[in-house]
Amino acid sequence: MTESKNLDTPKTAEQEDREWVEQVYRGDKEPQNTVRAVISGMLLGGVMSVSNVYVGLKSGWGLGVDIAAIIIIFALFKSLELMKAVKRPFGMMESTQMMTVAVAASWISSAGLVNAVPALTITTGKTFIAWQLSLWLLSMLLLGLFMAIPFKRQYIQEEKLKFPGNIPTGETIKAMYSTGDEAVKKAKALGLAGGTGIVLAFMRDGFGVIPGLLNLPVSVARVSLSKLTLSFEPSLIFLGIGAIFGMKVGLSMLGGLLLNYAVLGPTLINDKIILHAPPAVQAAQAMEFPYIAVAGQSLTVVVEEANVAPELKYGSKLDTLRYVWPANVAYSKLSELESDLNSPKLVDGSPNPFHGVISARDTINKNLGKQVLFLEASKARTWESRLALAEHQDSTTVKALGFAPGQSRTQNVGSFRNIVAWTLWPGATILVVGGLLALAFQWRTMARTFAGLGAALRKKDGHHKAGPMDHLELPMTWFLPGFLVTGTFCVIMQMALFSIHWYMAIIAVVLTFFLAAVAARAAAETSINPIGAMGKVTQLLYGVLSPGNMTTNLMTANITAGAAASCADTIGSLKVGHMVGANPRKQFIAQLFGVFAGAAFSVPAYYLMVPDATKLGDAQFPAPAALIWAGVARVLAQGLSTLPRSAIIAIFVALTAGIVIVVAEKLFPKIKPYTPSPSALGIAMTIPAYTSFSMFLGALIAWVLEKATPEWHERFTIAIASGFIAGESLSGVAILGLQRLGLLAG
Repeated sequence: MTESKNLDTPKTAEQEDREWVEQVYRGDKEPQNTVRAVISGMLLGGVMSVSNVYVGLKSGWGLGVDIAAIIIIFALFKSLELMKAVKRPFGMMESTQMMTVAVAASWISSAGLVNAVPALTITTGKTFIAWQLSLWLLSMLLLGLFMAIPFKRQYIQEEKLKFPGNIPTGETIKAMYSTGDEAVKKAKALGLAGGTGIVLAFMRDGFGVIPGLLNLPVSVARVSLSKLTLSFEPSLIFLGIGAIFGMKVGLSMLGGLLLNYAVLGPTLINDKIILHAPPAVQAAQAMEFPYIAVAGQSLTVVVEEANVAPELKYGSKLDTLRYVWPANVAYSKLSELESDLNSPKLVDGSPNPFHGVISARDTINKNLGKQVLFLEASKARTWESRLALAEHQDSTTVKALGFAPGQSRTQNVGSFRNIVAWTLWPGATILVVGGLLALAFQWRTMARTFAGLGAALRKKDGHHKAGPMDHLELPMTWFLPGFLVTGTFCVIMQMALFSIHWYMAIIAVVLTFFLAAVAARAAAETSINPIGAMGKVTQLLYGVLSPGNMTTNLMTANITAGAAASCADTIGSLKVGHMVGANPRKQFIAQLFGVFAGAAFSVPAYYLMVPDATKLGDAQFPAPAALIWAGVARVLAQGLSTLPRSAIIAIFVALTAGIVIVVAEKLFPKIKPYTPSPSALGIAMTIPAYTSFSMFLGALIAWVLEKATPEWHERFTIAIASGFIAGESLSGVAILGLQRLGLLAG
C-alpha cells in the first residue's frame, strides 16, 4: 500500500528535472552546435523564410518550416553518407539544432514583412532602405528571443502546456532516430499518416480532384453556411493538431466558432452592422483618347440590392441609373471622364443620376498593365448586392469605355475577412485578458523564476542549493541585460525611423512583454500564434494614446507582433528540444544565427516581390494581412469613436467573460476541466470556422480513441497526428514550389 501511495504522489519539480537529465538529456552524449547543423539551418531556414514572405503576401498565412527542415536535411545528409561524402551521420541533436536555426530564420516574415511593413506603405507611402528594414526586423526578433527566457520553464515544465504544434516535430525527430520494435511501429504509423497527408494535399491543392471546401446548402438566419465559413475543409493538418491538444481546448474551439459564426455573424449581418466591399466592375480594355461623347449618348447601370434578407435570392430591389451626355464633350484623359461621372450635376446643370450612388475612378488592369475605368455602387455595403451594365443599351458606348455589354459583379455578404473585422475585437480581448490573468495567478512560480535572477546577481550565497538543471537551463542573468539591450534597440529604431515619441516607444516595448507572454501561451495551447490579434490590441491602445497617427499605430503594433512571433516560436523550439533531450542554452544561441539568416534572405526577397506600393493588394499579391492592418489603422486614426458601438460593447462583454472564467478556475479548481479555454475561444473568433471545426473534430476523435482503446491511443495517436501534420505541411511547401515553377496549375 505504501508503494502504491508513493507512486500516486506528484513528483516535485526537482525530481522531474533530475529524471529528465538522467533519462532524456542527450546534449553531452553527441554533438549539438556543429558548424554543419548551424549552416544548413541558416541556408534552409533563409530559403524557407523567403517562401513564407511569398505565401504571406499571397494569403496572409505562413507555412511551418520545422518538420520540413528536419526531413529535408536528414535526407540530404543520409544521401551524402551513402555516397561517402560525409564520415559521421547527422545526429539527433544536430537535427534538433538545425531545426531550431531554420525556425528562427522563418520568423522574419511574421515580424512585419507580410503585415505591418506593407500596411505602412499602403497607408502612408513610406518605404524603407534595405539596411533600415533589416535592423528594424532584427530589433523585434531579438527582443522576442530574450522575452522567451522567463516563460520557457513556466510553460514547458511548470504548467506542462500541450504544445500541439511542436509535439509533431519532436515525434518526427524521435521516429527518424528510433530503434526497437515499439519505436519502429510508431515510426511506421507516423510514415503512413504522413503519406496519407501528402496524397490528400496533392489531390486537393495540386490536381484539384478534391475540393478545397465542402459546403452544405443550408442557411443560418438566411445566410448561407459557406458565407459564414461554416464549411468543412478536407485537411488533416488541423485534425492532427486537435488530436494533440485535447478535448477541453477542442470543445472551446467548437463553442467559439458557433458563437462567432452561427450566432454573432448572421445576427450582425442581418442587422447591417457587418459590411462588405461595394460591388464594382472593372473595364477589361483601356480607353483610347481623345474620346468624344456625343450629345444623347448614354451609359446605363443597374444596382440590385437585397431588401428582404441578406441574400439576393430572398428578394431585391432594382435601381436603374442612366447617365446621358446632354452635349458633345471631348475628353483628353481618363480623369476628365471620371470627374464628369462623379460630378453632382451634368454639363448642362441638370442633376447627375450617378452622383451619390455610382462612383467612378481609374485602376490598373494587371493583365493590360494600363489604367482603365472602374465603377462601383459605393453605398451598397450592407446586404448582398450586384452592379451590372444594363444589357439593353447601345453597346458602342459600353465598349468604348472598355467594358463588355452585360458585365456585372455580385458582392456576397459574410466572408471571413468581413466578419472577423468586427469579431476580432472581442476575440482579442478574451484572449489577452485570459492569458494575462492566468499568468498573474502563476505569480508564485514566476516570482521564483525572477528570484533566480536576484540570486544570480547576488552571485549566490553559500546557502543556495543547485538544481539538477541549473547548468543547462536558460539563466535569468541572460534575460535582464538581453531585454534591456534589445528593448533599447527597439526604442531607438522607433524614434529614428518613424519619429515615435520616446515614451510611446518605451510603452510599446513594455506592453509587448506581456502580450508576447499571452501569444506564447496561446500557441502552446492551440498551436496558433495570434500575432494579428496581439497587434490589434496595441493598435487599439495607440488609437487612444496617439489618435490620427497611423505610423505610430502600425509600427508600435509591429513591435508587438514581431516579438510575439519570436517569443512563441522560441519557446516552441525549446519544447522540441526538451522532448528529445537537447541543451536549451545551445538551442538559444543557435537561434541567434537563424534570426540573422532570415534577415539576410527575406529582406532582399521582399524588395524583389514588392518594388513599389502598386504591387500590394492586387491579384498577384493580395496582401490580406497588410490590408487588415491598414484598415484598422485608418479606423483608429480617427479615434475609438469610429469603432461600432456594438464592437465596444462586445469588448466589455469579452473582458468580463475572460475574468470570470479564470477567476472561477482559481477559486474552484475542480471545475477547471469543464470551463472553456479563453485562449481557444479567442483564437476561434479570429480564424475561419472550418479551421476551428477541424481542430475540434481531431480532439473528439482522439477522445473517443482514448476511451475505447486506451492502450492503442497511448501508443499511436500522437504519432499518427504528427504524421498528418508533417505530410500535409511538407506537401504545401512542395506544391507551392511546383506552382511557382509552372509545373502545377496555381
